[in-house]
Amino acid sequence: MGAERAAEKGENVKINLMFIRHGERTKKGELTDYGRQETMERAEISPLTQEEFDAVKSMGSPAGPKSTVEGSEIETMSRATETAHIFGSKIAELTGSEEFETRNRPALSFETVKNKMPYNHTAIYNSLLPENFETLSDEEKAVAAAKAQASTVNHLMNLDTPEAIAYKQEVAGAYSYTISHYAEMAERLKAGSKVLMPTGVHSPMMEVFLQKALVRKDAEGNAITGFTDVAEIGGEFGPSEGYSVNIETDENGQLKPLGISFSNEARPKGEMYLDPEAIKELADAYKELHKDEKIYQENPEVQA
Repeated sequence: MGAERAAEKGENVKINLMFIRHGERTKKGELTDYGRQETMERAEISPLTQEEFDAVKSMGSPAGPKSTVEGSEIETMSRATETAHIFGSKIAELTGSEEFETRNRPALSFETVKNKMPYNHTAIYNSLLPENFETLSDEEKAVAAAKAQASTVNHLMNLDTPEAIAYKQEVAGAYSYTISHYAEMAERLKAGSKVLMPTGVHSPMMEVFLQKALVRKDAEGNAITGFTDVAEIGGEFGPSEGYSVNIETDENGQLKPLGISFSNEARPKGEMYLDPEAIKELADAYKELHKDEKIYQENPEVQA
């Protein structure tokens, strides 16, 4: 009987762990109505609406100011969690998924990083916005914010001080730990399960992770790990934009290579995946660093 139950779990499971940068924000870090609408529209035109999911499980970083969200399990949400909630709820609605929920994922928060942030992101970002930012239209604000974000992301990506190296290593570890957790989870889900997990996060944390673990194939088929300049992957991620880590098992329940794809069609295509050795090394380092903390002990389950 035990062997029979085991055979019913972990085979042909698919988890789409979709990291999404939060929507347009105010200078104080709050999600704007324009950002909410943009996220909704991205979900409506997403090719994910053509797929079938047993469950849609949204989650996100709880860092930053909170807004009240009606009809959710979490009374107030950060800009990142709310972005994932908006995207996930719309996909669940359009695909007819009967199981949907949203929860926080503290490991992906910039507030839980133990190594001190080697720069003041908010101060640099706000200093690059025009003085008349608040009087601009929503579209003009988006353009100005994109320019400020690009410079702020490049500032961190180019820092090579010991503090910056330690910070970026831990950030990449948080993502690796999260991915590793759900890769292990896939082996315990009901055979044939298909789960979408929109995950609200922050830039440049999401770029820092890819710099450590992304592997691409060039025209000659040579593997390229990471990148020197974020422009190599199409630049920094815009609001409500991101990438998917495709966690899949085969007919024997064995984990396939972790494929990755960008939601923006203008970004690189072709064969891309995560370096398994880098993921393990980064995740192990993160777990050791946070072994006595709640964010390590918290392992939200996926049921499908």
